[in-house]
Order: sequence, then C-alpha cells, then structure tokens
Amino acid sequence: MKKTLGLIAASLLMATPVLADTPAPEGGVTLNMKGITLNLGGFIEAASIYRSRNENNDVNSQYNKIPLGNSPGYYQDETRFSARQSRLSLLAKGDVNESTHLAGYYEMDFLGAAPTANSNESNSYNPRIRHLYTTADWDKLGLHLLAGQAWSLVTMNGEGIIPRKELTPLTIEAQYVPGFTWARQPQFRIVKDFDRKFWLGLSVENPQTTLGGTFAQAGATTNYANSNNLPTGGAFASATSNNPYPDVVVKAAADPGWGHYELYDLVRFFESSMPQGSGLHNSFKTTNAIGGGVILPVIPKQLSVMASGIVGQGIGRYGSAQLPDVTQNASGTDVPLTGFQLLSGITYEPTSNWTFYGYYGREQAERESYDGASAVGYGSVLNNDTGAGTLGGTVNGSIRYVEQETVGAWWKFYQGNMGRMQLGLQGSHTEAKYFLAAGGAPTGTDNMVFTSLRYYWQ
Repeated sequence: MKKTLGLIAASLLMATPVLADTPAPEGGVTLNMKGITLNLGGFIEAASIYRSRNENNDVNSQYNKIPLGNSPGYYQDETRFSARQSRLSLLAKGDVNESTHLAGYYEMDFLGAAPTANSNESNSYNPRIRHLYTTADWDKLGLHLLAGQAWSLVTMNGEGIIPRKELTPLTIEAQYVPGFTWARQPQFRIVKDFDRKFWLGLSVENPQTTLGGTFAQAGATTNYANSNNLPTGGAFASATSNNPYPDVVVKAAADPGWGHYELYDLVRFFESSMPQGSGLHNSFKTTNAIGGGVILPVIPKQLSVMASGIVGQGIGRYGSAQLPDVTQNASGTDVPLTGFQLLSGITYEPTSNWTFYGYYGREQAERESYDGASAVGYGSVLNNDTGAGTLGGTVNGSIRYVEQETVGAWWKFYQGNMGRMQLGLQGSHTEAKYFLAAGGAPTGTDNMVFTSLRYYWQ
C-alpha cells in the first residue's frame, strides 16, 4: 500500500497505487493445511457520508443522477453513517511444483441492494460478490490464467498484468472518481509475461449494455432489456441486456525499470431487435476503443503521478459516472455513443503513517441525435430543460459530461502485530453538465465529504 499527498494535476496526471481501498490479500490471518495456504484478509469500516444534494445513496454515489432544481433532492442535504463497505477476503494458494502455482480468491462486501434491503430497523443488507476467481501460473512458460469474476482487464494495473495488483483510487467513496475506467465482472483471461518486464494479455469478459437518450420506440426508456425482446423471468432480479458476444480486451504493459506503462484495445458488440410495423427490426454494431495509462514515481516510495484514459465508442458502462453506451435512432437501431474518460492525480507519502491524494476526473459523451418532429437520440437540442430551476419542472435532456475534483488523506495511527487502524478524510466537488437544449444547458453540482475509520487485520 502506498501513501500520498494530494494536489490535483490540472491535466493528465493521476495518483499511483497506494491501494488504500484494498487490503493486501497476502497480509491477513494465514493458515497452512496439507500444502495449501489460506489467508483471511479484509477490513471493518465505519464511514460517514455528507452530500450537499440528496442522492438517497450509501457510500457509493450516482454521479449521473445529481439532482437539479426540479427535484426535491436539490434542496436537501444528505447525511448517512455506513458500515457496508467493510470487506472480507479469502485467498487459497497451492504449489503443484516450484514453477506451477494455483490460487483461488474470494472477496465480498455488503453494498449489495436486495429488493427488501432498507434502513428502517435491522439494516440487514446482503453480502455482495466483489471477486471470485481462480488463477494458474506457469513460471517457466511465463503464462498466467485467470477465470471468474475479477477486475476487468481495462482497469489500470500498478504492476504488470497481475491480479490483486490493480491501481484503484484511494478514495473512501466506493464509486471512486469519474474518469476511472473499470469493471468487476466474470471473464476468462490469459497473460504472457516476458521476463516480467513486458506483458501481453487477452480477456473475454461478460457483456452488458446501458442505454440513454430520448426514444421513438415505446418502452425503450424504461426497460432496455424488454425493448430488445429479451424474455423475462430469468435468474436476474433486474433487467439485463441482450448481448451476442463477450467484450474483448487486449492489453500490453511494460515495467522497464522506472514507471509503469500500458495500452489496451476494447472491442464490444451491440445487438437489438425492435418492433417495426408488422415485423421486427434487427441491428448489430461492433465498436472499438483505445485506452491506456502511465505511472511515474517522481520521488520513489514518496511522490508519484499517473494518468489513465480511454476514447472510443460504447464505453459508458466502464466509467464511474455510468454514462450510457448507446442510444437509439427513430427506427430503434442501437447507435453507440462516442466519448472519453480521463483520470489524473497525484499521491504523496511523506512518512509511513500518512498518505495524501488528489484527483481530477472527467467522463464525456458526444451528441448523437435524430431530430424530426420530436427529439430522438442522445443530446437532442429539442429536449425540454426549461424546468431545471423550478421544483417539479420539466427536464428530459442528456448529460454531456461529469467531472470531479477530490482530495483526501489517510492517517495510519496504528501499525503493528495486531494489524492496522487508520482514519480517512475526503472532500469532493462534482458537476454534471447537460447538453444545450430548450431552456439552456443545466448543471447539477454536489459537494461531498466522507470520513472513514478502518481496522485491517493484517
């Protein structure tokens, strides 16, 4: 875990990996049994959340749903206490021989939201799978296999392409920072390392499509799954999209001796079937996006900066702000949205007890509208946002971009044989800017403050 001092880099520099969010899986309570090593890790957290707008949310914010002046939430502050980000992890490892290693990793928290979960009395929120995967490593071949639910290959790594070495922002906020590109989803991944300095990976991952905008087809705005003729009554409590093929990611990474560098390509596939007259209109689209990042240890073990980003089509669901992947034209055909995600920042560790960090992040989608007699598509100038400043007024426009500045600090006031206890403080300012339409281009703003007390048994 690294530590950091945060000022926000004005352009493309972002903080490096003091993964304050993630306990080191190797550092918990360890048991040995018949050649297998079991490691129990995690932390217990008591967090507080304050927002200047009421999002009705826990420690994970919804950046794309910041209330405007037409909503009561705009006029309400929000304060909550939460223990739901507390985490448990179990790592099992065994060596077939000196060069072949097997492992399985499970990590959970309590941020799931079952239909019956509430805060009325028992506060009984269900556990949630964060990670559940197995790995096989062949040292002599330089090959590494991963299968199961894990960080997507699009997620920035802090070293090589190695599981549990991902670079995640140091925030208390569980939705991290707008501009952070990531997912945790089932996948099959194969990685080849070349002397552990250069890495090449291929991953096929679980697909999902998010839809946004104004639609000509009835039902499309409320249930994307059903609007694409997906049958109901399956094993999912909420709507899932139809997806013909998995998302595919190819990544190259380098650790040449100073810094970490990576470049990847994301390929996605979108399919929809919409009623058209007496028949059915089918569409199929393939998209491509290019991403990458860099970590620069300006002062080794103290000060580092890093930049990461992605640009292309159909990338919305991979960003913390959750802008849409696609919209639809008047015939109901999926139209992938072009956009970008950018995260920059700086981290500083003056001593082993203190970490400071700062981030700037932005996610943006481009206009894709098909205006006729009425607004169709994403970002239409015919949308009506005239009620953005009036309680109960009309707002049906689309968000162009979400950006955030955030700073924070972690103080590890106890580190010893009984683990580690630390205090965290984070403050952020977030803006969600809409496309220009009737009534102007409204902006939703939210100022947030988080505190955290965590105990890691490692």
